[in-house]
Amino acid sequence: MADEAAGEAADGGRRGGPPQDPFREARETWERQAEFFDELWGDEGDGYHQQLFAPAAQRLLGVERGHRVVEFACGNGGFARRLAAEGIEVTATDSSAPLIEAAIRRTQAAGADGVAFKVVDACDEMEVVRIGALAPPFDAAACIMGTMSMPALRPMFGGAHRIVKPRGAFAVVSLHPAFATSAVSLSKGAEDAEEDDPRGQDGVRITRYLSRYMMHGVTSAKQPERQIYFHRPLAELLADAFATGWTLDGAEEIPAGGAAPDSPLIWGKLPEIPMAIALRFRKPA
Repeated sequence: MADEAAGEAADGGRRGGPPQDPFREARETWERQAEFFDELWGDEGDGYHQQLFAPAAQRLLGVERGHRVVEFACGNGGFARRLAAEGIEVTATDSSAPLIEAAIRRTQAAGADGVAFKVVDACDEMEVVRIGALAPPFDAAACIMGTMSMPALRPMFGGAHRIVKPRGAFAVVSLHPAFATSAVSLSKGAEDAEEDDPRGQDGVRITRYLSRYMMHGVTSAKQPERQIYFHRPLAELLADAFATGWTLDGAEEIPAGGAAPDSPLIWGKLPEIPMAIALRFRKPA
């Protein structure tokens, strides 16, 4: 789950060499900072999550009261509680035990029903499959701002395909890999351009996109330590989903708009550049 990162993307700096075990580093960094992020996100997530990411996921999922949803990378449970408030039954998972503990505390304090939280590594297909053991298939699945922290996506897509019913949807919301990456910088418009001249508009400069890489960065300038992120081009994300049997039948590209007016991030200045993308995958009948 991501918050202010929704725009900062990772800063791209790397200290030291490549991590020896990116799976372990990704999990342990979130665990060490769970208290910080729980406080940052609060009960409902930050402005980006509340106004952009969660609504996009709900629109694409199309779930209704009585439906069952499995969520991956649930963080402290904001989206799960949002769905539960509408009568949707949610099994919400995260690889970070401290974040799951925070999610349980907040959900109990809110008196929310219909949510079960589990520690599950979405990068382990069999762990994902075991979520659905001895239960009917889920109506849908969701992952909001989690793929950037996952070293591998195919286990999540493969496991979800095995526990979601035919015609079920899987909504994946991510920072836009073509724009909100560590290789992006603000490109200021020409000061001498006329008002209606496109050369006078702010934009972004992208220096790296097609290659897959890891980097260390932050999702909030105040967080205690940097964490690992995994950039992959959109074609690779789609290929992992298609290889496990999903099809794509919906998408939204999401600009920041006024979701976080006090944020120092560049995205509020770029109404024509999407900071995030929401994809709807479908399990064939």
